Amino acid sequence: MFLASFSGVATKIRLAAGGGFALEKLAGRPNMRGCLADGIKPAVCFFTDSPSPSGLGEHILTLAAHLVGSCVISLIAPPSEEGLRLFTRAHALGVNPVLLSWTHTRAAFAQLSEWLRRHGPDVFHIHAGIGWEALSAASVAREAGIPVVVRTEHLPYLLTQPEDEARYAAMLPDLDHVICVSDAVRDSFISAGVSPSMSAVVPNGITIRTTRHKRAPTRAQLGLSNTVPVVLTVARLTEQKGHSTLIDAVPRVLERMPECRFLLVGTGPLENAIRAAVLRHGIETSVSFLGYREDVPHLMAAADLLVLPSRFEGLPLVVLEAMAAGLPVIATRVCGTDQAIVNRVTGVLIPPDDPVDLAKAITELLSCAAERKRLAAGARARVAEHFNGADMASTTLEIYRSLLQSARYRVPEVVLSSERVRP
Repeated sequence: MFLASFSGVATKIRLAAGGGFALEKLAGRPNMRGCLADGIKPAVCFFTDSPSPSGLGEHILTLAAHLVGSCVISLIAPPSEEGLRLFTRAHALGVNPVLLSWTHTRAAFAQLSEWLRRHGPDVFHIHAGIGWEALSAASVAREAGIPVVVRTEHLPYLLTQPEDEARYAAMLPDLDHVICVSDAVRDSFISAGVSPSMSAVVPNGITIRTTRHKRAPTRAQLGLSNTVPVVLTVARLTEQKGHSTLIDAVPRVLERMPECRFLLVGTGPLENAIRAAVLRHGIETSVSFLGYREDVPHLMAAADLLVLPSRFEGLPLVVLEAMAAGLPVIATRVCGTDQAIVNRVTGVLIPPDDPVDLAKAITELLSCAAERKRLAAGARARVAEHFNGADMASTTLEIYRSLLQSARYRVPEVVLSSERVRP
């Protein structure tokens, strides 16, 4: 038996070896559904089946933080380690957490349908970390009578297997709208068959904080002096993030700057392989694996550069967070990242999978404090103007409202409920 308690919200889930749901109790209100009239807040259910909702989870939290005053929000996600961290933070914002052990079985579909019919959100908002995630959820929501079903794509269209492509195409009629986190992401889905009229770009945004963390205390905790050059990378340890390129670049940087230190924040399936590569290069005294951290803003204050050598992205939140914090960024010229960074104006873009160019960019930027300061100033201004979390939430809410207005006439008996929901 699995028990998770969130300040009085208790959800019991038996983690069955056979898969699917095995619920004892579903957290939630008896019915959440609202309507657009008389100031009633629409009920929105965020859904992800990703067991590792890292950047996707941060996106959901930012949306929730800005929408919780305008919507009644619930969140359905798997009870993985990262999922539980997401639930804890979401509940602190006023979100109703619902832990479901999701698998692609008829029993799982039935349990999700049961929850949706019982609690009746107006909007079912699917968040997909990659194209093959949550492909069945839209049809479940549609069959359960949910008025509006939308899906946010956090990465470009990367499906290559015919069966995955067919499943994605079959899902589209069950969606009212596809939200993409960058222009390049939208372009990739339109090329794959998503209608331009049912898709929109809502750029990733972050909550911009005015607090500036101090450099010295965090460096002291890490055993680093104030003069040592520090390069920070915050990313899951997966093929996507290109850590192998960074590790291959480190010896070249150390030839010119032997005192430089590299901090790797994150966990993932490639951790052992990356550690082995560090040992092969003989750079273990210069590279530190920090694992999962909740103090990334402090680490950014302690660092001189953020490096993200990804092979593909949607629009990486960590880049936006570094830009807002005034930490200069070196990243690869890939989908989404090049929308955030204007090369040599708000950061430095290099080709992916190129350790020589990466090493050169790192040493050049570490060698010029004035250039780092100039890039940081441009980056802060760009994030504030184009990637503010409040703007992201406002645009998303307008999409909800527009779709709900259409849904009122399509299924009035579902949307025009007289039941009022209190936040």
